[in-house]
Amino acid sequence: MRVLRLTPFFHHDCVTAWPAEFDAVGGMQVQILRLSRELADRGVEQLVMTVGFPGLPRERVDRPGLTVRVTRAPLPRLRSELTGLVGLNQAWLAAVPAACRPLRRTWQPDLVHVHADGQLWALLAGPLVSRILGAPYVITLHCSRLAVYEPMSRFDRLQHRLVTAAERYALRHARRVSVLTARTADTVARLLPLDRALVDVLPDSVGDVRPVPRRRAEEYVRSLGVPAGVPVVGWVGRIAHEKGWRDFVAMAGRWDATVSAAPGAVFLVVGDGPQRERMREAVGAARLANRFVFTGFLPHDAVPSVMTALDVLVMPSAHEELGGSALEAMVCGTPVAGYAVGGLPDTVGSVTPGLLVPRGDVAALARVAGEAVTEAERHRKTVASAVPDLLSRYGADTVERALAHYRRALGRTSGGGAGCTP
Repeated sequence: MRVLRLTPFFHHDCVTAWPAEFDAVGGMQVQILRLSRELADRGVEQLVMTVGFPGLPRERVDRPGLTVRVTRAPLPRLRSELTGLVGLNQAWLAAVPAACRPLRRTWQPDLVHVHADGQLWALLAGPLVSRILGAPYVITLHCSRLAVYEPMSRFDRLQHRLVTAAERYALRHARRVSVLTARTADTVARLLPLDRALVDVLPDSVGDVRPVPRRRAEEYVRSLGVPAGVPVVGWVGRIAHEKGWRDFVAMAGRWDATVSAAPGAVFLVVGDGPQRERMREAVGAARLANRFVFTGFLPHDAVPSVMTALDVLVMPSAHEELGGSALEAMVCGTPVAGYAVGGLPDTVGSVTPGLLVPRGDVAALARVAGEAVTEAERHRKTVASAVPDLLSRYGADTVERALAHYRRALGRTSGGGAGCTP
């Protein structure tokens, strides 16, 4: 089976530094890399067309059966606090058609797989490339405008109806659709409307993330500048509006007054993104600079050490389709506190529902995050007991579900309306 994977989001773990303006790495990028490798190991031949940055090879063989090609048109380095470089994903889409045309002679795919995040550009790629190559496409909604996505700016709100219409079109013309949660599958099928049987639930995988020895994990975060003997409250992800960093800073400002039993906590920010400097400025303005440690970009193999060392991971996201960081933290034995948005009620809510609060309630977020620290033994015991179930739901069988999804897409030979190849 040959699969052409179209995504502006992909984790290049062949580097140790990642320029934040080039869409700093987050959970979606890691998940797509993980799925691509697992499928390659199962014999699925793949070509990935994605965004890259200076210093990356234009094309590399990640492993047998998996080729990664940086595909984007030239663009000026104008920065945006929402998207990194202005026009980055548009430059990717502009370059994709020309890069795909020669494939009809040199590497004709059986299937095109598009990964969409609630923005316009990936949604346009599937119908366009499917016509160019004469191959059906499937689409994964890592974040759905119809079900979960919250506009991030005034301009984003203005274009919301347009992008929602593009999502509807892309889904109706896909051979099959996959989403991360049953909740989104039901919502998408109802609102389109679309035959629910055409929507597969393919949740993120925790891959090989597992806890490391506690002492080793603590030594690692000490090397990042975290002092010994204090609670460590973590924020892991892309520093961007939708991840709720403002509420994380506001929660830190309330910490000592709210959590008197755990004074002196350090707030560890792991990751990078287009609003990094704005977050640093907000921390300084709140006079919390001595309580925050910013690591910047860390390689993904550092995630188990970070997650194991945290006393609590906090996720104050505006929208979160599933919450891959939450899964990784809980698999490492660390409780998660956050807002009850998107898929978090399905992931965190299945383990520690009492640590989820309504979106925007910073005082409640400080209270439950503090509870996770001051009642650590109880919450860690609850999380530990849930790990086998988490691994069964978000573990190795994810690749099996993806293979079944592809087989169903390729085995569908007739039908009208939804599910037809454009």
